[in-house]
Amino acid sequence: MSRLSRGGKQAIALAITVVVAGVIYYFVIKLTGFSFHCFFREITGFLCPSCGATHMFLSLFKLDFAEAFKCNPVLFFLWPVIGGEILYVTYMGGNDKDLPKWNLALIYIIFAIMMIFGIIRNIGVNV
Repeated sequence: MSRLSRGGKQAIALAITVVVAGVIYYFVIKLTGFSFHCFFREITGFLCPSCGATHMFLSLFKLDFAEAFKCNPVLFFLWPVIGGEILYVTYMGGNDKDLPKWNLALIYIIFAIMMIFGIIRNIGVNV
């Protein structure tokens, strides 16, 4: 049986930390009603590309996929990719490996999609 590399251990630790923090945040919201507000929206009045993410994840937790999609349709489809990317980058960095060019391109594509979505949702296009 092979041992996990340092990057593998870091990726697993990160995944566990995010899941535990998410569960704690879920219960804080449910028990107290407290949730973080979007600073970008409070300062500018515009929706950021990830506005609605908390409500989306709360809906996903209840398996209400239609409501989750309404909260943030782009992030609804991209969150597994983004999560995978975070784990992959953590793994590669933990093993002192450079990211392949295709991966850097994927990161730029995700960023571009989110920025375009953020612009479109604020100019009144129904997204």
